Amino acid sequence: MSAQQLDVKKSWQAIRRHRLLVGAVALVGLLAGIGYALVQPPMYNASSLVVLPPPPQSASGISSNAQSIDTQVYIAESGPVLLSAGQNVTPALSTEEARARVKATAVTEDVIRIDAQGTTAKQAIQLANAVAQVYLVFITTDQKLPGDLGKRTGARMLEQAVNANGGSMLVHTGTYGGLGALLGAIAGAVLVLARARGDRRLRLRDEIADAVGIPVLASVSSYRANDPSDWANLLEHYSPTAVDAWALRKVLHNLALDTRSGQQVSLTVISFADDGKARPLGPQLAAFAGTVGISTSLVIDQHHDKPSGQVALEIHLVLVDRDAPHLDYTEQTTRTIVALSAGSVTAEELARLAVATAADDRTIDGLVVTDPDPSDRTVGRVAQAQRRAGSRLPTLLTGTARRTR
Repeated sequence: MSAQQLDVKKSWQAIRRHRLLVGAVALVGLLAGIGYALVQPPMYNASSLVVLPPPPQSASGISSNAQSIDTQVYIAESGPVLLSAGQNVTPALSTEEARARVKATAVTEDVIRIDAQGTTAKQAIQLANAVAQVYLVFITTDQKLPGDLGKRTGARMLEQAVNANGGSMLVHTGTYGGLGALLGAIAGAVLVLARARGDRRLRLRDEIADAVGIPVLASVSSYRANDPSDWANLLEHYSPTAVDAWALRKVLHNLALDTRSGQQVSLTVISFADDGKARPLGPQLAAFAGTVGISTSLVIDQHHDKPSGQVALEIHLVLVDRDAPHLDYTEQTTRTIVALSAGSVTAEELARLAVATAADDRTIDGLVVTDPDPSDRTVGRVAQAQRRAGSRLPTLLTGTARRTR
């Protein structure tokens, strides 16, 4: 993937490829959220109501002095009120703790609601009622109040707090756990996208084909061979799936290697030495050709694995270094293809291989991609200029494009 800015489709593909990493970070976020919920227990909520007397009216029925409800809310949340109220709950609370748990709200021009939180239902109820009662003491006595408002009589408790809601540990842990998982998933996705921005490896078949201007002949599942016994089993008992068998047949057909004219033909399969998913393609082709009636020999490092009698197809397996590919001392063949796995090489590495092939007077007849990306809907057989010039095709829900003839 080039360093150019990612679009939405490529971003989603990158996240899908690294979904295990995103899931792991989301799991860490989930556990962190649950841990925080356990350290910070759920709070109970209780409310009490205080009613103020209406302002005095003149003989004409019009209020002479409109009282400021905002001032009364300020008094209810003031330090002296909270300090005294905090000392009347169990366990006692400091002024700052009470300030963090108490909220006074003007419900109407004459009614104030005191909302209080507590770690238990009893504490929440006590705190809501204590703030209301202390507030009433402040406004119904000759205490000196903020703004020097003096004494105001007639205020009373309209409704005491008797019940508290909330405090469910299940809801509390679920909320913080879900929030932690969401933040973790976002963090994981950002991490994946940051890595993808700097990842120049080619993953889509169209990207691979565009890098050197050579079409992708087919895509095949790789055969995992880790030791000599695996390679022997591959050559003797390879049985591809129907999809892979058709892909291998297309490779032979597109290279005109499946004809039975009696004339011997040869094929060089080039792959990078450290690309473990692409190395087995040559033996896979040789084993498959034998199953469809084409006598085949396999040449690995000048060593011939040749059946008895005349062979129709000779496959040469050539491994090159990705940093300095060289084809010296390798035998010329009728056809040449490059096998590589999705996400294993960059455009620069593939171009160096193409240059080395041209320097050896060879022509690369096609590319074969092993283990293609599951989200790749491209084919790598349409020229880049034609894709740009062609009209945009409608996309089905499956992500494949329907072409009309």
